[in-house]
Amino acid sequence: MRRTLGAALALVSAVSGVPAAAEPGYVELAPKGSAVAINDAGVVVGRATGLDRRSRAVRWDAEGRISELALPAGGQHATVFGVDADGAAYGNTNAPERWSQATRWNADGSITVLDVLPGGDYTFAVAVNESGTVVGYGGDADGKRQAIRWDRDGAATVLPGVGDATEATAIDDGGAIAGIAHTGDGRRAVRWDDDVLTDLGTVPGSTYLDVRAVNGRFVVGMYQTEDRTSFAVRWDGTASAYPPAVPGTFSSLNAVDADGAAFGRVGGAPVRWAEGVISMALPTGFTTGEVALVNDHGTAAGVATGSTYRPVRWSSSGEVTLLPVPAGTHGFAQGINDRGVVVGEFGGRAVLWP
Repeated sequence: MRRTLGAALALVSAVSGVPAAAEPGYVELAPKGSAVAINDAGVVVGRATGLDRRSRAVRWDAEGRISELALPAGGQHATVFGVDADGAAYGNTNAPERWSQATRWNADGSITVLDVLPGGDYTFAVAVNESGTVVGYGGDADGKRQAIRWDRDGAATVLPGVGDATEATAIDDGGAIAGIAHTGDGRRAVRWDDDVLTDLGTVPGSTYLDVRAVNGRFVVGMYQTEDRTSFAVRWDGTASAYPPAVPGTFSSLNAVDADGAAFGRVGGAPVRWAEGVISMALPTGFTTGEVALVNDHGTAAGVATGSTYRPVRWSSSGEVTLLPVPAGTHGFAQGINDRGVVVGEFGGRAVLWP
């Protein structure tokens, strides 16, 4: 059942009725919650906290009306991380016999539990693209963790693996998938194109490796050394490369565009890295920052840090905008669509910045 914004917030918000009026520059979606993803039509997903102080997975339509995402039979909790072009939401729920199961909430409000592997006892979805292809991992009949791709019908395909366990952690809109394999030699980066595995290898001297995004032939992430210092890494095809390190600081890459420009942080600076590292502008009064997201048109979003931390948006030409929040609050961006609309939270509230 779809409710009006006021009626829904009476159910899922900590205060009943219509939320505070929108302030210039942002729209408050829920007074207690967080918005985590938005599609190009303006459908948003995230969480909101109810009068009973329980956090619920929710979806806002393009008009700002909120709906609670239902639990499957026997389920007790749900988390949501993504939304496809049709407005279907994706995340994970539980069941009496499973600690986790990959789940889709269809645009009509119905719920689909995505396939579990034969004999397996859990699945965990991690990422979805605009067409609704989902990736993640799950246990098989032997208890081995397998990387999984789910199609629009919810059918599971086991992706070829390496070593003891393999996880798919990222997918682009063209269907390229990337992830991590756990082997006796440590964590290795892997990718799949049309379900064919390519082992990208490990980083010499690393004790930890994380893959965060894929776009076409480019994959980005970070690795750690024994002293727990983090460094950025980008793969172009099978070749790995590293932005110049700043002594005594860490770096990471969180997003990559179709041309291979990678975005993240080097030292305290938000950066765009293509042929060379370009430090991106920070708003006046802020000293450090990090790029977390980029859309297909090169608009990026992230955080700037000074005496507090604030969400920011960069245009494709590098101009920075400090996204507004009420005085005395802080916040961060968690999702961006191809129109440049950003969603996230400040002061514990779910927010949209047009």
